[in-house]
Amino acid sequence: MEHEWRGRPLLVWVLIGLVGTLGVRGLVGGGQFILVPSGDVIGVSTTVLAPTPVRDFLVPGLFLFVGLGLFPLVSAYGLYRGHRWAWSGTLVVGVALACWAVVEGLVLGFGERLQYLNLVYGIGLVVLAFSPVVRAHYDT
Repeated sequence: MEHEWRGRPLLVWVLIGLVGTLGVRGLVGGGQFILVPSGDVIGVSTTVLAPTPVRDFLVPGLFLFVGLGLFPLVSAYGLYRGHRWAWSGTLVVGVALACWAVVEGLVLGFGERLQYLNLVYGIGLVVLAFSPVVRAHYDT
C-alpha cells in the first residue's frame, strides 16, 4: 500500500509540489521577460532570437507566465482539491514543458543545461501523473 499523508498518497503530494514549483518558476521567468522584454534583467540578448519571428522576449514571456506559470498553479490547486480535471491539466503542463524545451533547443541550440532539465521535468510530470497510485487517486 502506498504511504499516505493527510489523506493523499505521497506521489500525489510530489506531483502537486512539482507542478506548483513549475508554476512559480513560470511566473518569475515570464514576468521578468514581460517587464523587461530586452532580456537585460537576466543577461540574455535579443540576438538569440534572430532565427525566430519575434524580436524581443515579450511573447515568450507571456507564454511562460500564462502557460508555464498560471496554468500549472491552477492545476496544482486542482490537484490539491482533488479535482479530476487537474490530472488532465497536469498532463498538458508536462507535455507543454517538454515541447517548450525541445523547441527552445531546436531554435536556440541545446547549449543550456536548463533545457535538458526542463525536458526531463516535463517528461517526469507525465510519467508521475500516469503512475497507478496517482491515477487511482483521481479516478475515484
